[in-house]
Amino acid sequence: MSTPSTVKTEKQPKGLYLLFFTELWERFGFYTLQTIIILYMTKALLMSDHKANVLYAAFSSLLYLTPIIGGYIADRYLGFQRAIILGGVMLFIAYLVIALPGEHSFFFGLSLLVCANGFFKPNVSSIVGELYHRNDPRRDGGFTLFYMGINVGSLIPPLIAGAIVASYGWHAGFLLAAIGMGIGQVTFMLGKKQLGTAGLLPNEYHAKKLPGLGFYILLTIGIITCVALCNLAFYYPEVTNYFIEISAIIILALMLFLLSKEPMIARKRMLASIILIIISIGFWALYNQTFTSLMLFADRNMHKSFLGLPLDAEATQFFNPFFIIVLSPILSKLWIKLANHNLNPSIQIKFSLGILFMSAGFLLLSVGAKYFGQIGLTSPWWLIFSYLLQTIGELLISPIGLAMITVLCPKHLVGMMMGVWFFSQAAAFAIGGTLANIAAVPSNLSDVASLLIYSHAFMLYGIISLIIAMVSFALVPFLSRLINIDRR
Repeated sequence: MSTPSTVKTEKQPKGLYLLFFTELWERFGFYTLQTIIILYMTKALLMSDHKANVLYAAFSSLLYLTPIIGGYIADRYLGFQRAIILGGVMLFIAYLVIALPGEHSFFFGLSLLVCANGFFKPNVSSIVGELYHRNDPRRDGGFTLFYMGINVGSLIPPLIAGAIVASYGWHAGFLLAAIGMGIGQVTFMLGKKQLGTAGLLPNEYHAKKLPGLGFYILLTIGIITCVALCNLAFYYPEVTNYFIEISAIIILALMLFLLSKEPMIARKRMLASIILIIISIGFWALYNQTFTSLMLFADRNMHKSFLGLPLDAEATQFFNPFFIIVLSPILSKLWIKLANHNLNPSIQIKFSLGILFMSAGFLLLSVGAKYFGQIGLTSPWWLIFSYLLQTIGELLISPIGLAMITVLCPKHLVGMMMGVWFFSQAAAFAIGGTLANIAAVPSNLSDVASLLIYSHAFMLYGIISLIIAMVSFALVPFLSRLINIDRR
């Protein structure tokens, strides 16, 4: 264990930078898809706002549901490194399938992507946690830098995806996603020696042998079944969203059951992490409007010029990762500096502040849309400043939440609990699809009328997030007692 004096000057572990670049390229591929998917459904597949919102919610919910299973399998059978390799190969194939013409190929590729994400997404973050000792003050800063890597990969697609689609067609955009994923997979496989033993073996592995052929046959059957079920789910997206919401209740019951089997200190800390995860669902349900109502708002009711340069709806997705890249190193250093002076805000305070910033972002955008729009169009500055506030909120929740799981949960449950953290985003997408339909615009409506719908919806989003923030602040003392139980 490093002494406090050496920790202050010690650099981040080398393995962090490998995971940084692996996640960067994986996010490049994924955010290429995210940038164009809602516009592809409404413009190319000619879906209504309502149908596109519900389908996008179903896809995104399933995307964040499978990490629970993938994290469990990695914990007990594969190890994090093997799970990442398996998931990365599947993701690359999924993007190639999505690039094929036709709705059936589109649905099948999304189904394969959902299953692949379960193996890849939670286990990269879990390896990051294994690079640090439990009380290492570099941990929050390391996760914040890792989160910056995620958003470097998110930065480029919005700037080029729209132009590529305009020049070569929608499916060229999906091929770009496959290229990004391919680079990320090669990066990880060539550099994984830097990780040493971190994530190499399952956490449950001791003297027993690693899984044999029988396990991999069962795993293959499970993957095929998962793809088939997801493909079916896309034809019944509203039912799928209800299923996700019911699953949230079941997962909560399962976590409470697992709590009863842990020692008292671990039990109370896990309870605190579960409460914070539930709070985060409200944040993510509103944050995910970025890819639905806010994207369609930018396409229909925003001036397509910014500082004399053209700005299409796809390009507005640039600002969130841009602000993250700018702010992440500042916050990373700030947390360490505050920790050295015993002033670092607690996890629960950061969560509450994050939701408060989300509220401010939507309230600001509502005011801009209602009072400063002209002939149905608003300046992009309102959306940009809204994204700035939302991004500050995101940085107070997402990287801190990842670090929270690795700190508060027992090591043998970290992979599964990381999956639960991502499942919270699944529940949030299911709820977010319903919220997005508050801003659904009927076809052939004028720009002025659609702007009124959006301003009303954004005001409601701001009020909802403000209420959640107030509840979160009220729970701070209780959560502090649970987290700091061993210090009393």
